[in-house]
Amino acid sequence: MANIDENTQEAQQVNRHFLRYLREDAHLTREQLAQEIGVETELVQHWETGRRQPSQRHQFDLEKLFGIEAGGLCLEIQQILIEDFNAAYFGDENARARIDWVDEKKRLAQALAIIPSSKKSPIAELITALLEEDPL
Repeated sequence: MANIDENTQEAQQVNRHFLRYLREDAHLTREQLAQEIGVETELVQHWETGRRQPSQRHQFDLEKLFGIEAGGLCLEIQQILIEDFNAAYFGDENARARIDWVDEKKRLAQALAIIPSSKKSPIAELITALLEEDPL
């Protein structure tokens, strides 16, 4: 995934949807994740619902646990999807699995729907349309 400058990393928030995906992909419950990084289960729930943000130490611990680069938890949904669609096109099975997860949860379509259309990129509009299609 893309590198994030240290100065901009502090201003960005952890992507709660991506955090939940990573936890589920690792086959961890909230309780197990909390135990892995030494926090209360309720705190993990707050991170995933967006009520609270992980401290820098906890963010570092989460990124280390999930094997992603520093700042990787702060990527925007659009940025993650654009990279995943490109990677999936070239055969990256992990990227394809993330796209399938997003499609299953249908949360991305909701997230993209709240972006004002004047700010949507063509790829965001394409992704929104693909996720809102009914399967045959």
